[in-house]
Amino acid sequence: MQYHVPVMSEAAADLLVTDPGGLYVDATAGGGGHSAAIVTRLTDQGGLIALDRDAEALKATRHRLCGSKVRVRLMHAAYADLGSCCEAQHIDAVDGVLFDLGVSSHQLDAAERGFSYLAEGPLDMRMDTRQETSAATCLAHVQETELRRIIRDLGEEREARRIARALVARRADQGLKSTRDIREAVLSTRPRMPNKTLSRVFQAIRIVVNDELGQLDRALDASAGLLRSGGRLVVIAYHSLEDRLVKHRLAGWIHGCVCPPRIPVCVCGRKPQFRPVLTRPRRADPVEVKANPRARSAIMRAVEKL
Repeated sequence: MQYHVPVMSEAAADLLVTDPGGLYVDATAGGGGHSAAIVTRLTDQGGLIALDRDAEALKATRHRLCGSKVRVRLMHAAYADLGSCCEAQHIDAVDGVLFDLGVSSHQLDAAERGFSYLAEGPLDMRMDTRQETSAATCLAHVQETELRRIIRDLGEEREARRIARALVARRADQGLKSTRDIREAVLSTRPRMPNKTLSRVFQAIRIVVNDELGQLDRALDASAGLLRSGGRLVVIAYHSLEDRLVKHRLAGWIHGCVCPPRIPVCVCGRKPQFRPVLTRPRRADPVEVKANPRARSAIMRAVEKL
């Protein structure tokens, strides 16, 4: 069984690889789907660095790439640590970096990982099991007001107040230790669209447990510093929070100047660092969406360093 079904892997690799003899980074290996597409475009002079903070994903990537003639380095690390990982390997520049954000198919399907409301399992949600804080420990002491903010801001859920109140009540009565506890607490609020609401709540908890937006923020800066002139950054996002962060960061790099519009002449001195590779974000075609429904929400952006 395939560990993870990659989204837009061929299109992403086509955009990323401009030099078959270059060095590229798959910062979210996730089973090696995108890595496999990248190495097919490289000669034996090329190289790939594949990172993931999930040890199971890295094991699947190693298995998938074991026959590759391209130099591959696997690193058990979060993408926010991309800069320090490359520094440790004495790598000061790369030709391209790919981010495929979000949660993998395997993580969602594995009940024992606790990522999905569709299966009963422990309330874990850690992408890196070496991490101390799980979803259960995160929810054990969080105040109701903070929980409401998490569900509202990270889950983009309008009924965050009622849901937070229900979760805190469930915690006081029975505790919050399993995905079933969360599911039953949320459903007790009688949401109009139960599955969508559950998905938003689980997303919010997962994001805060894994510091996904903070990780992404640091990873984007690290990749910008690592890319050599002409190098490309390709990012695939799956929900509006991460895509908005990526969109604004890339726009700032492309535009350069941050002076207020009322100032007729630039005084900040900031110059554009990147140019857009895509005139508009790319989405998966209908054939791929039919085969892999998860691709429906994917948004791909790409830029090239000047």
